Amino acid sequence: MVRGLKKLILIRHGELPPMYQGRYVGSSDVCLSAQGICDCRKLAARFAALNPGKVFVSPMPRARESAAAICPERRDLIYDPRIREVDFGDWENLTFDEIQKTAPPELLDLWFRHPEEMRFPNGASVADHFAAVDEFMAEILALPEPAAAVITHGGVLMRMISRAMKIPPERQFEVLPPRASMTILNFHEGVFAYGKALLPSAWCARTAAGMFILRRVLCWMMKCAGA
Repeated sequence: MVRGLKKLILIRHGELPPMYQGRYVGSSDVCLSAQGICDCRKLAARFAALNPGKVFVSPMPRARESAAAICPERRDLIYDPRIREVDFGDWENLTFDEIQKTAPPELLDLWFRHPEEMRFPNGASVADHFAAVDEFMAEILALPEPAAAVITHGGVLMRMISRAMKIPPERQFEVLPPRASMTILNFHEGVFAYGKALLPSAWCARTAAGMFILRRVLCWMMKCAGA
């Protein structure tokens, strides 16, 4: 019988200050906004009820601050550099419109059609980033724990969710969780069974795009579960 993790709790860090919103924030050491801390605290009760045996956190400040707000009593957090956000290089802290003005069209096309082949200008290789996240995830799924949690970044979570649900890299953007959200993936004998998402209510209420992404996430989850 295959033994391993049964429940994987994935949390994206909270909201950033207004000057960083709508920008590609990767390797920059940015802290949470006051709203981001507040949103993360709202996850605390649900997180405590799930009681994960191990909690893994990106060592970046915004993830560490999120963990402190979500599980302030935990003293056994595990900081793993493999789940840092990707380094966007020259695109760091730019908006997509700003990137479009200077990036070669073929590079943008590669990013969306074959992200696994992408290397950001003077930044990280997406293939290397994927390999680090995949290695981390394989270790997590082999844990002899009923549940484990990961508090990290959007790029890492897209890869983890896509990997579990067998979503191709070019469609990973469809399962990007919003900030301060909780996605729970359930596994049976090492294979993804079903999942659910706990999203910030204010985020869903104020953005039509939020509801669109939520529908896409749930559709993928039902498809992969055979529903």
